[in-house]
Amino acid sequence: MRLFLAGLVPDSIKQTLQAQLEPVRAASPQARWLPPESLHLTLLFLGSVAEETVPPLREAFGGVCEHHRSLGLALAGMETFGPARSPRVLATTLTGDVAALQALVGDARRAATPLVQLEPERPFRPHLTVARARSAQGDRLLGRCRSALAQGLRGTFDLREVALFESKTMASGAVHTELQRWTLAARA
Repeated sequence: MRLFLAGLVPDSIKQTLQAQLEPVRAASPQARWLPPESLHLTLLFLGSVAEETVPPLREAFGGVCEHHRSLGLALAGMETFGPARSPRVLATTLTGDVAALQALVGDARRAATPLVQLEPERPFRPHLTVARARSAQGDRLLGRCRSALAQGLRGTFDLREVALFESKTMASGAVHTELQRWTLAARA
């Protein structure tokens, strides 16, 4: 099973973001634009995990979520991943309670480390992926979309829930199945 841990984005911000993306979708017609229901904030990619490891992961992540409060985030602009001339991913940047978010990610990573073989740790960049290039060589037009939206995104939300997902790759894109959901403590 391929698993990842993600923050759940409220429907209201998904709708707000989709409305703001609509005017630029035509600028990159070859990109695979993610449907609103697929938007999530990846916290930790776990990779391939044996099925018998899922129950202890659920317990570990439940303990982590008990010790963290919900946090406020805001859409702040756009970024791309991959080569600058031909990026592979278009994503929103997020600001707000980023330090608290990084603490949550760090605790989740420490909880998972005894149970699964994680990829080497990289700096955490909070973002919401909104489009992917269909070609492995990327899509130069995604860079134009980033430029068009760089200053135009608006929207704030509280990250209140975290979920463990299984990801299956299909010809049409990834399909994510929620395995467990936790609610973070309310902010003071």
